[in-house]
Amino acid sequence: MNVFATVKNRRFYRYFVLLAIVVLIFLLRQFMSLLLLTTIFSYLALNAGKRVQRIFKLSRGIAISLVYIVFVGFLIWAIDHGANTLIHQVKSMIVLATDPSWRSHGILKEVYKNFHQYTNSFSTEQILTKALSQINQLGHIIYELILALLFSFIFCITYPQLRNWSLHFLHSPYKKFFGEFYIILHRFIIILGRLFEVQLLICVINTAAMVAVLAFLQFPYLLGFTIMIFILGLIPVVGVLVSLVPLTITAFIIGNWHTVIVILIAVAVIHFLESYFLHPHFMSHRTHMPILVILLNLIIMEKLFGVWGLVIGLPILTFLLDFFKIQRFRGV
Repeated sequence: MNVFATVKNRRFYRYFVLLAIVVLIFLLRQFMSLLLLTTIFSYLALNAGKRVQRIFKLSRGIAISLVYIVFVGFLIWAIDHGANTLIHQVKSMIVLATDPSWRSHGILKEVYKNFHQYTNSFSTEQILTKALSQINQLGHIIYELILALLFSFIFCITYPQLRNWSLHFLHSPYKKFFGEFYIILHRFIIILGRLFEVQLLICVINTAAMVAVLAFLQFPYLLGFTIMIFILGLIPVVGVLVSLVPLTITAFIIGNWHTVIVILIAVAVIHFLESYFLHPHFMSHRTHMPILVILLNLIIMEKLFGVWGLVIGLPILTFLLDFFKIQRFRGV
């Protein structure tokens, strides 16, 4: 009885609702990737649909459909070019692995010897198990992406009906709870969407800089590598490391160790600029936080939540500062 009397105070009631949301998120933690992807896709699609609707004077449904048609078309085109680049990379790796000439000189001989010893330590069964595990994980990611796109499309198309239907919660006996629930959730989604737009801008800048280096080195399949770098650039830190593998292999094939060193230096410099200048600077401008706080937040959240922590870590901190009225978010 005393608990309910306490939460009648608006401030403590908001804390109570926030705690209820945290508990709900914990219970749904297995679906977090799907929920976050659906939220991000829906936010970007709704904003893009509004711009298309305003520029071309189209109806809302047609504008949203056009956005998804363009995006899915781009996705199919990107997969097609990306697959060609991947096939080229696999063929190049096979040629490189079967060519005995590069294994008979200096440091390359030692690299091959150590690599050969490492691979021999695994049995065929272990290799197959690991490969199947990776394929299964990749299939799960693709499955979640497709579901997120489908759910976000349905949400965007039926948004007016969903909004009208949700008003029933605000006229129920528990309208105070659902009212606070809506305010908190809406505020977090807006903050998440605004900051993800900044991440997209950083990704475009990084991709443009890396493509300029690849064009200078006369890389083949430049379009495929551009798509790959952009997509992997949406995954902070890990994406850069993954992109290094095909880039260094191709650099060794088309040139020599000097080309590989140029690629490694370029990736290191771009990654350094992203981590310690672009990301903190743009995020600092949007959130009005000190760069040191942003860097510490990224490090801590990555340890707590893995890769997703790098994506949602700053939105969570920004939301909490806004929620407790320590620092209001001005990007809304």
